[in-house]
Amino acid sequence: MANKREEFRRIKEVVPGSIAEEIGVEPGYILVSIDGVEVRDVFDYRIRERASEMLLAFRLPDGQIAEVDLEKDEDEELGLVFEDPIMCNCTSCANRCIFCFIDQNPKGMRETLYFKDDDMRMSFLTGNYVTLTNLSDKEFERIIGYHLSPINVSVHATDPVVREKMINNKFAYKLMPRLKKMIENGISINCQIVCCPGYNNGAVLDQTIHDLAQLGEGVLSIAVVPVGVTKFREENGLVKLELFNKKTAGELLDQVAYWQDYFMKTRGQRIFFAADEFYVRAERPIPSAEEYEGYPQLENGVGMLSERDAAMTKGIALRKKHLPKNISHPYAGKRFTMISGTDAAPYTEKFAKDISLLYNIDLVVLAVLNEFFGHTITVSGLLTGGDISNAVLAEREAGRGPDVVILTANMMKADEDIFLDDMTLTQFKEKVGIPVIVAECEGSGALKALDTFLDMYKGVED
Repeated sequence: MANKREEFRRIKEVVPGSIAEEIGVEPGYILVSIDGVEVRDVFDYRIRERASEMLLAFRLPDGQIAEVDLEKDEDEELGLVFEDPIMCNCTSCANRCIFCFIDQNPKGMRETLYFKDDDMRMSFLTGNYVTLTNLSDKEFERIIGYHLSPINVSVHATDPVVREKMINNKFAYKLMPRLKKMIENGISINCQIVCCPGYNNGAVLDQTIHDLAQLGEGVLSIAVVPVGVTKFREENGLVKLELFNKKTAGELLDQVAYWQDYFMKTRGQRIFFAADEFYVRAERPIPSAEEYEGYPQLENGVGMLSERDAAMTKGIALRKKHLPKNISHPYAGKRFTMISGTDAAPYTEKFAKDISLLYNIDLVVLAVLNEFFGHTITVSGLLTGGDISNAVLAEREAGRGPDVVILTANMMKADEDIFLDDMTLTQFKEKVGIPVIVAECEGSGALKALDTFLDMYKGVED
């Protein structure tokens, strides 16, 4: 019978064509040990699976132990996918950041929405950002000894006094020594700065970028994102924070431009990027796709509008070459309502006419106000099923349809069709009573979703 530690190593999937499949490993097996030693976590596993020779021990569903003496090419992966991605307990956050979004949640939401992870292993696996404050020196040395890269780090400020004030952790001062140690060990870093007016903008931000620049090419990218403020801050007893406005957002973008010029001269790349929201607040044009240098921090909302603009433009042009005009289908002339956060709506609206003509539909973009968290939250990924469905029904009552709703996948949990307010996609569909399309958030996801829904466009890659 498996013990508690072994359950972290239960196999969820065996990659087709992999070594694991060849030796007969099946989902449900548990990896007991490699060379007679338990695997501590995913970092430990990733390093040890690189060996050319190993003795694998598995616990079978009936409790029996099966051993396999294996020879393979060095660095060749075994092909095992585990039910727990880090293969151990996730390290929780030890900070009390003044800007923490989780602390701004209302009471009564599902338990997982209140868990704060701050785990270097999750950073490597899923791109989560870590503060490096909750590891002992011994554990930090162990993890960096695996040399797995890159790691995403929440910097916020390099000034230890400012950083401690912002994250409320006495170990905030360890940031720069640990960043240097990581880079010395061949670990590259992506840096995040959650910027709070009056705390780490202005001269403090300049100092932070200067200090990070001194770390050299081990710093792959730096992103500055604005603090998000929900309507529950006062209710939850949190310190008051100011939002960026047109003036302060513009001042920050001027700083970004200065440092981008510096990095272009010293490294030939911009390195430092601002989240899309700053450009929206400052009422300035979104930079071109080329200026984001491959979008190193797209998941942070950095360049998402630019990436989508470029992909949609290309996708529409391709379809214009292959789709006949005035195409006929059961939804011809029907109203398709695309849901958007208030920030992105104008940038999506510019494609509505072309998409309508392309598919012979009436596409409109509906900017949904966030009633759940408050109107200061303006991104689509934080909209709830309740707010969206209420907005759709209000459109219907006003005589504006719709006949079909288009959502984006980021409005729901990554591994489950459920919104932040626990409404399921099935419940949403039942409430609105019309067909619902779920599109990829990035790129030309809406076009691909319409292709599939209308079953009319195949064989051309975007």
